[in-house]
Amino acid sequence: MKIQQRHLRLQNCLQTILEVHEFMGGQAIHLDIVRQLENLRELIAHFQPEFLSEQDLEKIEESTNHLLRELTKIFYLKKLGMLHSGYYH
Repeated sequence: MKIQQRHLRLQNCLQTILEVHEFMGGQAIHLDIVRQLENLRELIAHFQPEFLSEQDLEKIEESTNHLLRELTKIFYLKKLGMLHSGYYH
């Protein structure tokens, strides 16, 4: 069961990054940010949940949350609307 939970948590982070990447594709955001999101998406896609510790997953989740907080600031400053309306992990 723990491996399934790890897999779901990792997939949640990956899905969040995919959705942000897709959303930002049509926004007036610096191209470097879009490239970094693409790199992050590729990196997380290669993670294997069965080899990740609880601490690893917590770091991935916190990093995903941090990314959302930083991008939210950019969207606010550029008056691009809200990046998300939900809750963080």
